[in-house]
Amino acid sequence: MAVASLQREPTPQYPSIKPGMMGMYIFLASEVMFFGSLFATYFYLVGSHPTWPPTPPASRPEYYVSWLGVPAANTVFLLSSGVTCHFALDALAHDNRRRFFILQIATIILGLVFELGQLYEFINAFNRGLNLTANTFASAFFTMTGFHGAHVLGGLILLILILYRAARGQFSSRNHVGPAAVTLYWHFVDVVWVFLFLILYVGITAGK
Repeated sequence: MAVASLQREPTPQYPSIKPGMMGMYIFLASEVMFFGSLFATYFYLVGSHPTWPPTPPASRPEYYVSWLGVPAANTVFLLSSGVTCHFALDALAHDNRRRFFILQIATIILGLVFELGQLYEFINAFNRGLNLTANTFASAFFTMTGFHGAHVLGGLILLILILYRAARGQFSSRNHVGPAAVTLYWHFVDVVWVFLFLILYVGITAGK
């Protein structure tokens, strides 16, 4: 007596997310909530003050920051670093190591220039009398931009670590989860800066 054998249907294959990328997605989700709370606090301060930013001292018309000059240049530098970082990862995915190293080093240099520009802005603000405790705007401004600067510094450390490991031959077109995760993080700090620039410089303090 013949016994009919049942054939299993092939199990559909779905693209899997590497653990390293999943960890970065979870981390960035927490970072979105962190910066989201900072933005929410800032908008609460805006809504709870009749005049925003608070009226500067009559003798210091240049009291507040402007979007022109260093902040605008910093925005160009940081967004440019996002472009070089993206194409560095693309070069690594195609085993073009020379192009990867050039673009990765360019990303690090642009990030360092951004950090130096931000430090210059802070020093100039202090010289104008705008410090962390000057008023509510100053407290929010230095807190938000300071935390972002710390995140950029963390990203630079990760980029340098990726460059070091790549120099030791630890990444290739088949193994580049680490660089992909760091690139995603770098794009995140780019996006956060765009919002900070528009809200703290262009939307509120331009022309003050």
